Amino acid sequence: MSRKEDVKLSKPEIHQMEKTRKTLLANLSANLDISIQENTYWEEVTCVGFNPQMVQLEAVVSVKRETGYSGGLCSDGSTEYVRFFVDWDDGAGFQDVGLTSFKVYDISEAPTGPQHPLKYMVYMPLDDYKHRKCCGTAVMPKIRAVLSWNQMPSLDPNATPHYGNTIDALIQIEPKNSMECLFKAGYLEKKSDLLEIIDFDAAIPTLKPKPVPWSKLVAGYRKADVPDHRLVYDAVYPMIKGGKELSLTSAQMDISLIEKFKVNMGEITDILLEKKANTTYEEIVCAGLNTASDILGAVIHVKKSTGYSGNLCQTGSKEYVAFWADWDNNGTFDSYLGTSSVEVFDIARKTSEGLYYSVMLPANFSKRLKNCKNPNIVRIRAVLSWAVPPSTTDPNDLNYWGNSLDIVVQIRPGRVSTELMDLIYDVGNVPIDNISSITYLANPSSGVLNPLNCNQPAMDRPFGGMVRIGGRIYNTGSPGTVRYKVEYTPHGLGNWLPVSNSVTFQLMHPNPFDPKYPKEIKTEASPDGWIPFDEDPTATPPILERTNLLAKWATGSLGGTYDLRLAYTKDYPLTLSSVIHYSDVVTIILDNTNYTVNPGIGGVVNTAYDLDLVIDGGDCHSYSQGDTIPGHLRALDKYFWKWRLELQPTTHTHGTQASPRCRSYGSLVDQGDANAPWSLDTTNLDKCGYTITLWAYDRTIVNSNGAIVHWNKDAVGFSVV
Repeated sequence: MSRKEDVKLSKPEIHQMEKTRKTLLANLSANLDISIQENTYWEEVTCVGFNPQMVQLEAVVSVKRETGYSGGLCSDGSTEYVRFFVDWDDGAGFQDVGLTSFKVYDISEAPTGPQHPLKYMVYMPLDDYKHRKCCGTAVMPKIRAVLSWNQMPSLDPNATPHYGNTIDALIQIEPKNSMECLFKAGYLEKKSDLLEIIDFDAAIPTLKPKPVPWSKLVAGYRKADVPDHRLVYDAVYPMIKGGKELSLTSAQMDISLIEKFKVNMGEITDILLEKKANTTYEEIVCAGLNTASDILGAVIHVKKSTGYSGNLCQTGSKEYVAFWADWDNNGTFDSYLGTSSVEVFDIARKTSEGLYYSVMLPANFSKRLKNCKNPNIVRIRAVLSWAVPPSTTDPNDLNYWGNSLDIVVQIRPGRVSTELMDLIYDVGNVPIDNISSITYLANPSSGVLNPLNCNQPAMDRPFGGMVRIGGRIYNTGSPGTVRYKVEYTPHGLGNWLPVSNSVTFQLMHPNPFDPKYPKEIKTEASPDGWIPFDEDPTATPPILERTNLLAKWATGSLGGTYDLRLAYTKDYPLTLSSVIHYSDVVTIILDNTNYTVNPGIGGVVNTAYDLDLVIDGGDCHSYSQGDTIPGHLRALDKYFWKWRLELQPTTHTHGTQASPRCRSYGSLVDQGDANAPWSLDTTNLDKCGYTITLWAYDRTIVNSNGAIVHWNKDAVGFSVV
């Protein structure tokens, strides 16, 4: 995992850079100092990882300075963007899988104490399902995180940000669980009478395999030079340490075989008692806080290919991370926040770079908030422990395998109250503060559009498909005390309706000794849309929804401008005297239309459709080498993003492209092209048959995934003779 070091500058150079930084977006065409690329003086993405079980990408950004972020906490500040790319090792290279962001501000170093660097965490789901394989084949794509300050990173994964940097890491995705895997493993035969009634891709119910006894691993582990004090750790260390940890690992105990396999228990005991925080096999490398949603996260570097108690078809083991807070910043870390975990396995790899896993823990900071005039800077400790859970009572107690990491985070501004309070964090996985209150579109472009830049990311975005609404209600008491519903109405009309009558939650139980650890999947339904709020802030530590999900809105064919709000009450069933609270209204734009494509052929574009591609006079003609083929195209959408022309087969084109090859949107009123000319010079084309395809995309965030938009295509054919 590569990492850039800080840019070393003198004070006059720093002052000049700050002046340049402040004017960067105000005047992009100015003669700015762009000699430094990947400038990490102010901010740097330091690590990236993935949680296969939660299907969640995560990155941590280090914000290093007290100024240079466009204003303090009481201002709008500025935005740090992180775009994720994934290389599935399928020959297609890095593919964009989504964008996320967070706000940063000028935060003074005074008073003295723990301040910068501040560690911020970002996360987003990864759509990995179609890339999963059966457990006998590990899928380990490479993830890339690109950080860019106040400008969205390019869609080109190799583009270099000016302020920010790029980092890569190898991750592992969850194996496929389907009937196909049973057939491949030889457990079932594909008989003809079953083929017509079985969906081989459908998931099958499974039971967790039992932990692999260390005695069944010993031969392979000794060949791989895994030390005995790693091999028998699950069985031995809990007995040495005692306490609750014993109950979680006893299934792997077969102590009676110690003598048979010539395991030197005296030597192992001495080793395990002598040293702690061994990072030979795993190490927590970074941690941070998603400030807007009160979610802590950490990234773990799993360094070896063997030594994790089983392969992907077996149980493997867990990496636990406990989080602690030092509220008064005196170094005591006296507040235990909870423990999160991720499953790891013995996985053979082609390289020695290791795999990067992530964990997340929702936290409840509602009683620790301060107003924006008083930055709330707090120390957090993350304690990693392999196989045996870390202490929940002593932040300084380190187990043998693992380590600890202390960081400094910024808690969001707010007011402390014992009354019911609400906060909507995001819509469609876009933070609320990144949805324009003027255009109602997500990721506003702020006047930096360039129609000639075909790698220009989609900005000014409506939503479509399944729209996630994330948030939380505070001071609710025990689960079910409060009922809520997320409501929508056409903008300004006030005809409020529930977005859904049921919600499926993932409630995180952050105590390793809770029988529901680490998560409880629970579906709540109500005919009138009033859903029980199932978070439990009264528990120690609190039980909170994994990503603060409130509702998912299946928007169907809806289009136009809509208002959203959160309604909640303690007085349910409702009566005339019930007190109902309402959040601030969030306004968004929906778009559930795709490009319509001309199904016919012709010599001129058909204005009855949104998408059409023609060769003037008709396609399927033959041309001589050196001819110029003229044509026109149509690509129209209210939220047009871009179109591009693609000539195939590329093995015979020698780099020839149509002219123009592509175009992006240049303003909010740019809806594409109604009848744009294009041409193709055939001079360098081989004598062969060809197709030229028009691909068109809109800017809609579909299914709350910023990497998915509406798109369609049309093609014409010709030959060169």
